[in-house]
Amino acid sequence: MRNLLISLLCITGLLSCSKKKLDINATEILIPFHDRLNKIKFLDQKTGFIVGGQQFSHPAMLKTIDGGATWYDVHLPSNNEQKEIYGFDFLKDGKIITVGYGGTIYISSDTGNSFQYVQHSAWNELKDVIFKSNDSALIIGGTAFNRGHISRFKADGSGTIQVSETLGFELCDIDMPDLNTVYYAGYGAILKSVDGGLTHNFTTAKNDFFKAMCWKNSNEGIAVGYEGSILRTNNGGASWQFIRNGNDMTKKKIHFLDVERNSGSRVVAVAEGGVVFVSADDGLSWKEAVRFTSNDLHGITFRDDQTCFVVGDNGCLFNIGF
Repeated sequence: MRNLLISLLCITGLLSCSKKKLDINATEILIPFHDRLNKIKFLDQKTGFIVGGQQFSHPAMLKTIDGGATWYDVHLPSNNEQKEIYGFDFLKDGKIITVGYGGTIYISSDTGNSFQYVQHSAWNELKDVIFKSNDSALIIGGTAFNRGHISRFKADGSGTIQVSETLGFELCDIDMPDLNTVYYAGYGAILKSVDGGLTHNFTTAKNDFFKAMCWKNSNEGIAVGYEGSILRTNNGGASWQFIRNGNDMTKKKIHFLDVERNSGSRVVAVAEGGVVFVSADDGLSWKEAVRFTSNDLHGITFRDDQTCFVVGDNGCLFNIGF
């Protein structure tokens, strides 16, 4: 009996240790902005952008030129539809494309010093964009389980922007780990193209609303879902390993919204309610971090291998050091 009690105490101790949350160094950066912030990316060590706004009434973009210490408001054209920005991409030469609610698009060729407004002809929700080349980009979007789309876009905004393909479900994240491979994440599926987005097929990922992905290369990737799943592949999506199964009723419900990695083995995922998960081994194992905000966290990026930034509701912006 005594040995049984000792064994139970040891097991309880091991379980409590395994569930201990990770202490991380998070510092809030105060900005005079209280709308939702959706995405953040750094062009280099000094220059970065944040996008967000209010869905029906206000697009917002912030810029830093000092590595994220201070941020200022970027002027956007006001004689057009004023809608929230959901995603953006840029190139080293200064080209920027943003996408947002109601088919709103802003483009810049001078690192955000000036912008031109472009209206997507379908007026659909645009969720993410990625440059295919210096002259073209792919835009994705949709609404949950009943409408999704892919568009091809000329980086200078010329021509008519039409939906080139419709799907029966929303697409909300697009990644391009090399010149030919494109991954699309969305409601219940992750798609893959090996010809630069001309055609695509379903990978084996399923059973979650996949909100975001990050790729080490064209074969090794991690995806997170709104039901709380974390999936990992090392063969380009031919098979996926459930690191965390969001459909497991014994696990706490977590609504993941974004995931990003550094150039090494560290991966960070953010979620609603200020939840942050961290992996130090390429996504094989994860620890939940001690919560530093109650705001929903929508976007994350690494400025360098030791520093990442997260953004979310109510204009919240945090610097995390590792």
